[in-house]
Amino acid sequence: MSQEYKKPNVSQSSESPLVDGLTEANDLIVLEEQLSADEIVLNADIIHTEKLIEESRSLDRLPPFAVYLFRILKKAAINLVLPFINGMMLGFGEILAHEIGFRYNWSGARVEPPRRLEQKRRETSSKYL
Repeated sequence: MSQEYKKPNVSQSSESPLVDGLTEANDLIVLEEQLSADEIVLNADIIHTEKLIEESRSLDRLPPFAVYLFRILKKAAINLVLPFINGMMLGFGEILAHEIGFRYNWSGARVEPPRRLEQKRRETSSKYL
């Protein structure tokens, strides 16, 4: 029981080809007249689209650790830079507050070492008392 493959009968006579050159040219002219210039797809458009697809695929092929590393760096920058700026603002605010206190002689604004306070006390007190 052998089964043989039989080719389907496709009759192509040399007198009537499926599409001759004149019919094909006529069809192309009709299509070009029906389509606007924006609707005609050029080979350059196809090549450009293929390049875009390849670029997007190459971006998808990036190793995942490179993306994760960038995210970690962004988070670290925020967590390291913002506290630094906050500390700078607090420090300058404290300096400004002390300067205002010194200017208006507010109590507690002048911080002096104990040695200087002892020296002032000796000078103000009488030697003979």
